Amino acid sequence: MVKRALLLPLVVAGIGLPLCSAFARSDVEKGRDLAQRMCAACHMQPGQGEKTDHTGIPSFRAVASRPGQSVDGIASWLNVAPPTMPNHHLSHEQKVELAAFIMSLREGDR
Repeated sequence: MVKRALLLPLVVAGIGLPLCSAFARSDVEKGRDLAQRMCAACHMQPGQGEKTDHTGIPSFRAVASRPGQSVDGIASWLNVAPPTMPNHHLSHEQKVELAAFIMSLREGDR
């Protein structure tokens, strides 16, 4: 079995691996659990979409559907999240799991 760390560059490069083959279902499930506990109040509201201005809060689906978005990009962004977001002190592994869940929500071409 190829390690997740070896597959990440392939996913980022857009080699056409579907998300579920690059990240274990357990990563997405762990990310979903994190999101429901810590992020749902702001990022998982019914009818929520992309933010409309600098004060808006995007849905996770909108974040995942941004052009060029990737698991690595989301996980990296979480390292420098804006001060308006709480710091949940996530480990690198938790950031990747959360990012894998967010990307599982992507609409359109993967």
